[in-house]
Amino acid sequence: MTTPDNYRIKPQHRERSALVYIRQSSPGQVRENIESAYVQLGLRKVAIELGWQDPKVIRDDMGISAGGFADRPGFQKMLTEITMRSVGIIFAVEASRLSRNSRDWAQLFELCGFFDTLVGDLDQIYDLSVPNDRLVLGIKGTIAEMEFSVIKNRLRTGAESKAARGELKFLLPPGYSHDPSGRMVLDPDIRIREAVQNMFDQFDRFTSVRQLSLWYGDTRTLFPVIRGRGTRIVSWEVPPASTLYRLLEHPIYAGVYVYGRRNIQVKYIEGRIVKRLGAALPPEQCRVFIRDHHVGYITWERYQANQARLAEAGPRWKMQENKGAVRKGVALLAGILRCGHCGRKIYVAYNKKNALYHCDGGRSRNSARCQSFGSYLIDQRVGEELCRALGPLALDASTAAVERRKTEQEQVVRQAELRVEAAQYEADRAFEQFDHVDPKNRLVADTLEQRLNARLVELQEAETALAESKSNIRSITDEERRKVEQLGRDFPTLWSHPKAPISMKKQLIRSAIEEVIVKHDVEQSKLNVVIHWKGGAHTQIFVPKRATPVGSKADESLVNLVKELSATLEDGEIARVLNMKKLSSPKGLPWTQDRVKMFRKHHHIRCGKPADTSEMMSGNQAMAYLGISRHGLEALIRAGVVTKRQVTDFAPWMISRSELDSEAVQEVVRVLKTTGRVPTKGGCSEDQTSLFPMISGKVERDAL
Repeated sequence: MTTPDNYRIKPQHRERSALVYIRQSSPGQVRENIESAYVQLGLRKVAIELGWQDPKVIRDDMGISAGGFADRPGFQKMLTEITMRSVGIIFAVEASRLSRNSRDWAQLFELCGFFDTLVGDLDQIYDLSVPNDRLVLGIKGTIAEMEFSVIKNRLRTGAESKAARGELKFLLPPGYSHDPSGRMVLDPDIRIREAVQNMFDQFDRFTSVRQLSLWYGDTRTLFPVIRGRGTRIVSWEVPPASTLYRLLEHPIYAGVYVYGRRNIQVKYIEGRIVKRLGAALPPEQCRVFIRDHHVGYITWERYQANQARLAEAGPRWKMQENKGAVRKGVALLAGILRCGHCGRKIYVAYNKKNALYHCDGGRSRNSARCQSFGSYLIDQRVGEELCRALGPLALDASTAAVERRKTEQEQVVRQAELRVEAAQYEADRAFEQFDHVDPKNRLVADTLEQRLNARLVELQEAETALAESKSNIRSITDEERRKVEQLGRDFPTLWSHPKAPISMKKQLIRSAIEEVIVKHDVEQSKLNVVIHWKGGAHTQIFVPKRATPVGSKADESLVNLVKELSATLEDGEIARVLNMKKLSSPKGLPWTQDRVKMFRKHHHIRCGKPADTSEMMSGNQAMAYLGISRHGLEALIRAGVVTKRQVTDFAPWMISRSELDSEAVQEVVRVLKTTGRVPTKGGCSEDQTSLFPMISGKVERDAL
């Protein structure tokens, strides 16, 4: 730094502190470009030579880009100290270290110029209150911003050009690696290859990734999971569902090379521009899509079928587009039923052990449902049609099931053998390292001995798992094979067996049936059912519709009463009123808050807003407002001084506030508080008309 620039440094600057701002743009630069950090830290020595005693170093932004999208706590801390007039000068090795975007530059220039803070780099010191210094530093900032954009565009163009040829390298998922020439090939580790292939084979047995993940957890089957960023570290563990989902949706396993699977979305959140990765795009929509680029584990057609199954097992709030995952509910046709009236998907609701299919779509909120019917009869009838269609194939399926069970057991044993082989190699390697060390060098020998012991424990665990997998293998006997074949010949008996898994039945139905359309024939009280089979054929059947059970239909007067009460009361208060009136639910049960809520939902009764307390008051609120007791309020009502409104017996009283504020009521209340009585007709002269005629009747105290 040249001496003529020192004239910009005034005594008031040295009275404040000096800040040395250091920054590197990424964690990789922090790890590898160590010399750059040393150069930036050298500015602290420069600050001491210029007269500052203890310069502060701000290193909070190490590994954070200054492009404008990342939150830089160190930069914000520096701006805060500038506004507190505690900073005399800021040192940075170059302008690009402070910022690479115009917004931060403008904010820094404005604050430094207003609060008299200098800026220094390796060339000179700048006083941003001086126009020439502001211009020079502004040009440097503009060049730094432009340099950042040029470098970024150059790198992006080079990456896209290389990716268009299928030569751009990236961190590969388990099952693939790069050979010395840079080509993508299958992983040389046979254990990894068979584990990946087994993942796709097992997924064919299930309908969702969660079920596949549960299988890995139940069987304690290990899978190669890539850990670390930038480095390829294979960890054998039980894979979580998120990892399995990412691998199953990755097109690389179908021999496809893609680039640009996720678009960058720029959003403005809380005053800042934030970059986020969007959802994965279909392979055909990626910027680079090359089929048959390398050897795949599955075919392209099988990959597309897997993606369709993943889409069908999507969340329940997308039921109009997908079938949903197979679950353990008793409704066998859940997800494949469609309403013949409005064309929407039919939903299922469970009540203990029963299920109800219903459709509410395509109509206004206050109208009745399209249709609703129980699951038992229609599930039974569709199951009979399925047994009739699959009966001739059941024998072949039973034989294939026996062979598949044998193949799965062999795969489990094979994976256990490969695990033992890998653990034996690691143990032998650790023993060789331990055997070559000098026993007297305990600092190294102790570490290698611990490593050897850990490998021996892993070997023992692998051998134990292999022994367990072999012990679980049991060949099927001739008698058992004959029983399986007999069940295959009598498929309806097997279908209706009480121990037949519900999930297996649903998978069989979905494998053969594409969709079931149901339309309620009200006149004949039956369901018109059309089964759409996978091959394109259709079967029409009729299922009787059970009549509504006696006593389950609500009386019209009850519906009207609940509608009136719902205008001002909550569900819990409505239940109290109905129970005190000794009214039961349509099924003869006492009312609860949940039953009132379901009753309103079934009859499309909206919950109104509570009464406006600024105009209408309840009995308790009126007593507190007037400052009288319950007996006093009842006396006012009997005398006709105050008028109450009540929807029905035991419902809360509603009293007008304006009536309570009237002079007549206030005068009577004053007399009541003084004498303890309400003025009656006998208290008036003969020629004076009484303002408060007596009204006899019983007042419900519970309605206050």
